[in-house]
Amino acid sequence: MEVKYADNKLKKLCNDEREMWRKRADVAKKLKLRVNAMTKANNLGHLQVLDPSGKWHPVDKIRAGCWAAWVSVNHRIIVRPEGSGAAVTAVTVTVVEVEDYHKK
Repeated sequence: MEVKYADNKLKKLCNDEREMWRKRADVAKKLKLRVNAMTKANNLGHLQVLDPSGKWHPVDKIRAGCWAAWVSVNHRIIVRPEGSGAAVTAVTVTVVEVEDYHKK
């Protein structure tokens, strides 16, 4: 699957292991697992099988149309499927944030 990022800061956080541990040591280990799973998956729906510990799921309300995966008890990596058609068949996603979305 092709993985894009909402901005360069987020791209660096998710792809530079040193940056990941420096900025987000609290979620670095799981974040790395989720990003690696995304690059190996065939499509968004495949992540549920390939990375079951990520608990990939569609998000509703403010982030309707996006999907999320666990990187800690409260923190999630949020991705937006790109292209038309069903989200589970999306072969391109954009990582939009890594945060505790339960606070919003």
